Amino acid sequence: MEIPRREAMGGARAQIQVISALFMREMLTRFGTSRIGYVWLMAEPMILGTMISLLHSLSGKDLPNGLPTFLFYALGYTPFLMFRSIVNRGSGAVTNNISLLFHNRITLLDTMIARNLMEMLVCFTVCLLFIVMGMVVFHEVPHQPALLLAGWFMSALLAHGLAMVIGSAQVMMEWVEHLVHPFTYLLLPISAPFYMLDMLPQGTREALLWNPLVSIHELNRWAMFGDRINPYYDIPYVLAWILGLNLLGMAGLRVARPRLSLSD
Repeated sequence: MEIPRREAMGGARAQIQVISALFMREMLTRFGTSRIGYVWLMAEPMILGTMISLLHSLSGKDLPNGLPTFLFYALGYTPFLMFRSIVNRGSGAVTNNISLLFHNRITLLDTMIARNLMEMLVCFTVCLLFIVMGMVVFHEVPHQPALLLAGWFMSALLAHGLAMVIGSAQVMMEWVEHLVHPFTYLLLPISAPFYMLDMLPQGTREALLWNPLVSIHELNRWAMFGDRINPYYDIPYVLAWILGLNLLGMAGLRVARPRLSLSD
């Protein structure tokens, strides 16, 4: 059976209602009625941050300028965890929600936004908890809170665009699905969530800055720790990636929808 296209509706208000309903569905699907899922979501980056901080402490070396190791690693990994989750889970929103598309009020973009918005808000909550912990335990107040929030948002937008591109590509080429998880794991060591570019040789810095995630992580660290960080980032370059991926992703979804059927 052919997937119906969306009919003309009440504009933005109707779309917000659809996305809100899909958002609640995603929350129940991901976590159910148990609180254990929510606890683990916060515990995973906290455990990782603690373990890396412990290993760093056992090495006998401190981070430059008295940076708190736990906060440094936790706030570096959590935004990357959000990026990886949006790309991994968001890209599957196309093929996993085909049955929802029987309703002509729901589009592929709606399902993608709802799923990725959930991942983004959960990550933001975890990061804010780390910020509060840093203020209470380490007496660390964010240097530029608004800029830090903007950095997290740029990471989410970048992941959203990439998820749309991959999700639409999976409709045409099923083998793409098998490359998503390895790709996001390979991104980890070259995205600078656990180290600063200032620690690296100039040639290595210039090579890594081709990855827009590196600029975002450098911006986040400066927004958190201020002049104790010597950052390297290129925001116009990041915004160009965000714009390009999101435009390409939305175009890909329009191409992908006619290729889907309710019998898939």
